Amino acid sequence: MFVVVMFYANPMIDGGDGSGLLSLQLAFYREAGEAIVSRWGDKGVDNFKAWIFLDYIYAVAYSLFLASLLSFLALKNARRLKYENLIIGLSFSAGVLDCVENTIEVFFVDNPSGFPEVVFFAHSVFALIKWMFVFIVLLNIIYLGFKVGFYSIKRRLW
Repeated sequence: MFVVVMFYANPMIDGGDGSGLLSLQLAFYREAGEAIVSRWGDKGVDNFKAWIFLDYIYAVAYSLFLASLLSFLALKNARRLKYENLIIGLSFSAGVLDCVENTIEVFFVDNPSGFPEVVFFAHSVFALIKWMFVFIVLLNIIYLGFKVGFYSIKRRLW
């Protein structure tokens, strides 16, 4: 899903490298969002409306994948971590925030100039929190991966 969304759908929408969608997520101000959407043109807006369903699938897929990977690594760690349920919850929370953000974007793209400024700002806050959650989850996956890897190596040596 990552490859399809990032290298196929997003570039079709913004007509460039696909970073226009990330820029929209973190625009914070409606005027900045309007400028981003206007650069897409009518074709980009039509492509956004046609392909937004992929972003919902992507949100569900990555939240399940990250939560599953965390669970696997925690179980391989041979002991329960106090915070693992919280981190797994962050994986699912990131997916939910992504879906909320997508829904707000759908309404925004339909009528950028008449869209409430406070809702657009909240949309960017949701996106920022989502990215922070994903970053925290990935750090924990790396941490647990090293811990499991080192534990396995030590166990094999003894």
